[in-house]
Amino acid sequence: MVKSTLSATQTIETDVVIVGAGLVGLTAAIAMAKQHQRVVLIDSRLPKDSVSATAWDARIYALTENTIDWLKTLGVWPHLDTARISPIDGMALWEPQHPTPLMLRAEDANLMQMGCILENSNLMRACVQTLAELQLAVTIAKPVSIQHQAQSITLTLDNQQAVQAKVLSAADGVHSWVRQHMQIGVSLKSFHQTAIVANFKAELPHRDIAKQWFQPHETLALLPLPDQTVSMVWSMPHDRAQSLLALSAEDLAQTVRDHSHDVTGALALCGDVLSFDLNQQTAHTSVGERVVLMGDAAHQVHPMAGQGVNLGFRDVMQLTEMAAKLSTMHDIGDDSFLRRYERARQLDVVRMNMLTSGLDSMFASSAGWLQALTGRGMHAIDRQSWIKKYLVQTATL
Repeated sequence: MVKSTLSATQTIETDVVIVGAGLVGLTAAIAMAKQHQRVVLIDSRLPKDSVSATAWDARIYALTENTIDWLKTLGVWPHLDTARISPIDGMALWEPQHPTPLMLRAEDANLMQMGCILENSNLMRACVQTLAELQLAVTIAKPVSIQHQAQSITLTLDNQQAVQAKVLSAADGVHSWVRQHMQIGVSLKSFHQTAIVANFKAELPHRDIAKQWFQPHETLALLPLPDQTVSMVWSMPHDRAQSLLALSAEDLAQTVRDHSHDVTGALALCGDVLSFDLNQQTAHTSVGERVVLMGDAAHQVHPMAGQGVNLGFRDVMQLTEMAAKLSTMHDIGDDSFLRRYERARQLDVVRMNMLTSGLDSMFASSAGWLQALTGRGMHAIDRQSWIKKYLVQTATL
């Protein structure tokens, strides 16, 4: 990736300026460029695109089949190291009242797979390489101000450069500078949980099955990676998380083994142990005057459903799909167009917020009748093939 060099007094005119070179910003730049839009991508630092030859990245994603197909159309997929990608052939879900899991398999919906698991670094590198093929670079700078004109928006940077565009796309994360500068408020819900993420080498094969255990206000997931490795995401109350983070590598591995019903056999920690607080944050509006928020800048969801990055990618899909239908006479930054985009995305975001919050609330309840009801409900699903088919299809959108 090459840092762009612009004159200190030059104002660059473009169609789309994107702030944030994470996965959502990178794919937005790629998708817009493939639609022959002029794109300028801004970030305070170059995207990290290195893939370790040995260690597994602790930050992983569960991509749906819809996302996979889209990444293929963008030309990103061929740049991935496929040896570091694991398919998801099924999901096993445990809840407190029953030792037998609810099994959802790709074949329940006549699918080859339910998606795949891959590392953040692998996907970042593929996006960076695709961007380079399009002869696009990341301008390394921080935004300092936004000015609105009748037919454009101008972003001034801390290097005294300015970018004038038809629309500004904010993909600058949960603490979005653009969102704050536009004075767009957020609805914030704390789950009062910490997520601990780590990778382990497992004694027993995972057979490409994603496994998840639900406990009151606690969720443990073990996701398949190649080479008999599993990626752990364990969400729990803050105080309990701190006690686990204080454990030695061996004791943490044994604790995970115990709480996962020994389905993996012995575990050996490989790589770093990371943690972060869990919140649900939704912007009061995802659009402003010639501004559109995407990804975590617009919505942050609980990782329970593993849908955060897919949700952000669907923002890009929706925007570019609608932009492709605009005639050359129509303005991509027009308020009516951006409002139509916002309406088109509302249902997906609301549904995902309800799903993740609802699951957490349901299993967090200490009411015995509710726990019994959820247990019977999950196992009733196991006997209904049409419901299982629907759930698999929903999970792979």
